[in-house]
Amino acid sequence: MLNYCNLLRSTIKILTQDAHVTGFTEKTFELLGQLEKNNNRMWYEENKAALKEHARLPFAGMLSISTMLLEGSRYPLIGSEKTMFRQNRDIRFSKDKTLYKSYVSGMLTPTGTNKERAGVVYAQVGPLDGRLAAGFYQLETAQLNLVRDRIIADAENFAEIAETLEAKGYPLSTHNTLKTMPRGFKQHEGHALAPYLKLKGYTVRQDQPKEVWLNGDIVERLVALAEIIGPMNAWLRNALSYDAR
Repeated sequence: MLNYCNLLRSTIKILTQDAHVTGFTEKTFELLGQLEKNNNRMWYEENKAALKEHARLPFAGMLSISTMLLEGSRYPLIGSEKTMFRQNRDIRFSKDKTLYKSYVSGMLTPTGTNKERAGVVYAQVGPLDGRLAAGFYQLETAQLNLVRDRIIADAENFAEIAETLEAKGYPLSTHNTLKTMPRGFKQHEGHALAPYLKLKGYTVRQDQPKEVWLNGDIVERLVALAEIIGPMNAWLRNALSYDAR
């Protein structure tokens, strides 16, 4: 009998046979590279249809297939064209006036909308390669303090989940962290989990080379990450709604 991993690979192979709908090709990377070098309205309008066919449609297909494969999971997430981000950049309040993103991006989310930033799995493919990320990004201070309180109260479970993530190649990112202990938590400076109390978000990320997009393995990796981050996302949701009374 096939185990889950082999069954997953077999299903992915069948679903990704049509590269124009559910896969990526060299043309994907070529077009995104050209967009990076020719980031202007004229080039974009002339190549908009090609970008849709070779970059955006395959990306939407990847999200849709991942959604199907996660339907029976303990941690189902939903993605489609609706959870993708626009190619146009919002330059109204930015010093960077580049008109278009030179990458395609989107998410798997709990409800299937791209307005969510909590408990998601994010994917991005650019001119050379891509990346996957997941978790709770940039929480508000009040939310962070709820999580910090819960880390202290439920240290053993949190540490186990964090250690499992690291063992699977997805350690919690320390990119967005405070230099000193947050206000109200100075007394926990010597706590074994003090580095996690300084975090401003609870996310993981991993670069994904060009090959995994071309051979279809990116679907398996996306689904796997949804499963891997699931326990942490569930723990964080509980922390944000926890009432000790």
